[in-house]
Amino acid sequence: MYSFMGGGLFCAMVGNILLVVSTATDYWMQYRLSGSFAHQGLWRYCMSGKCYMQTDSIAYWNATRAFMILSGMSCFAGIIAGILSFAHFSAFERFNRSFAAGIMFFVSTLFVLLAMAIYTGVTVNFLGKRFGDWRFSWSYILGWVALLMTFFAGIFYMCAYRMHECRRGGGPTR
Repeated sequence: MYSFMGGGLFCAMVGNILLVVSTATDYWMQYRLSGSFAHQGLWRYCMSGKCYMQTDSIAYWNATRAFMILSGMSCFAGIIAGILSFAHFSAFERFNRSFAAGIMFFVSTLFVLLAMAIYTGVTVNFLGKRFGDWRFSWSYILGWVALLMTFFAGIFYMCAYRMHECRRGGGPTR
């Protein structure tokens, strides 16, 4: 049980770091504009060595930003619950912290999936046609890796919960 929780905690911490780095950096997309290279993130775009804030309130950017922030917050809450699940005492007999941590990691996975799907759909269908020579960049890729890490953290914590329930003898009836 503890090995699953440890593996889940490791995946969650790495996933949360990747979420923060992916959300904060400016390399979601790279493209060529007027003969020079440019890149953009969720908060800024950079052209010819100068970076500018994205002041346009475009719905897909706002949605992507919001879902990435919500994903990071739910992953952090899952990490706190995961750390607390190593302690055996609980004020509530029916409350299991490893189950709560697993659910928080799955919620984080859902939020990052929504963010990545929105950004991917708009980029491919709109921005990709606007810029002829473009590609997704490393910040974007870190977002997808963070999705996998939070998903596996949820899997590990659900396995730990399942092992704990089976040991207690209160496993699900069939």
